[in-house]
Amino acid sequence: MSASVEAPLFTATGETYVRDAMAKTICSAQTEDTIRDIAQMMAANDTGFVPIVDGDSAVGVVTDRDIVLRCVRAGHTEAMATKAWEIMSKPVIAVYAADTLDHAGNIMAKHQVRRLPVIDRGKLVGVLSFGNLVQALHGEGAAQFAALGVTRGA
Repeated sequence: MSASVEAPLFTATGETYVRDAMAKTICSAQTEDTIRDIAQMMAANDTGFVPIVDGDSAVGVVTDRDIVLRCVRAGHTEAMATKAWEIMSKPVIAVYAADTLDHAGNIMAKHQVRRLPVIDRGKLVGVLSFGNLVQALHGEGAAQFAALGVTRGA
């Protein structure tokens, strides 16, 4: 598995787990899919974040920002034909479905990311967004800590 999943630092929410708050309906793309395919997928699913998989394993992510900065701004002459593997962010920063939301909030803050692919038994099973975290924790605890990290520089 290519995803980087870090060990928890601490837990304060006890029984509040990533699997209980994550979005289970997700779209993903393959490494050979084109930016055109991914952009259409983003539009159809109203998202700016698509995990890139090889089989069932997450190997990268493409965000709307990746498309703009790594593809369009970089001057790819055939931007829409560019493959996901050429511009995807890697390694994948992810969490396990069995991790606590405290841990997920720490990871979001540390890496300044708003979305985390969720892994279970080596497979991509969901996505935890900052919004999912805030709603599940009612804006308290790890949600407050994550807010400091994900809004840094915004």
